[in-house]
Amino acid sequence: MDMNMDIKDVIAKLKSGKGGKKNARKKNAFNAFFEKNPKMKIILPLVFIFIAVVVAALIIISGIKTDSGLDETVTNPAQSVDVLPMIERSEGETVAEGVDPFSEDVIANAKIKGMVYNSDGYRTVIVETKLRSYVLQVGDYVPGSEWLVESITDSSVTFSLGEKKRTVEMK
Repeated sequence: MDMNMDIKDVIAKLKSGKGGKKNARKKNAFNAFFEKNPKMKIILPLVFIFIAVVVAALIIISGIKTDSGLDETVTNPAQSVDVLPMIERSEGETVAEGVDPFSEDVIANAKIKGMVYNSDGYRTVIVETKLRSYVLQVGDYVPGSEWLVESITDSSVTFSLGEKKRTVEMK
């Protein structure tokens, strides 16, 4: 290139392709392939899109699959699991006989569903009332009321509200 050339002349030469170097793009093997096979300009992108759609569909289908390969018939008692009580009562359940179903007292319809020892060695009781289930320890208040868990024995729970006491036996 001439050092005395104006910048406008350099830009014009580059745009026209008459520069000192030949256009490397025209010699590119990739472009030569497409010049010889013009239909491949349409076919190759469609093939890539098809492959991407198939891969995405396989990922989605395998993600929905919930089978983890575990054996559903576990018979070893060491591997059994105790399920905690349900939080909300399912429809269709009835209250115990001889209990007022319209009582506003939270523990009026209480039943003991189970007792366990927690990690600290204290007894924990699972109590199911008319509408909810609770996991309680001595000193806990029954949520939604002022009933206090006063004591837990092997077969009963004693609740207190001021001077009133109510003992619920496990059946």
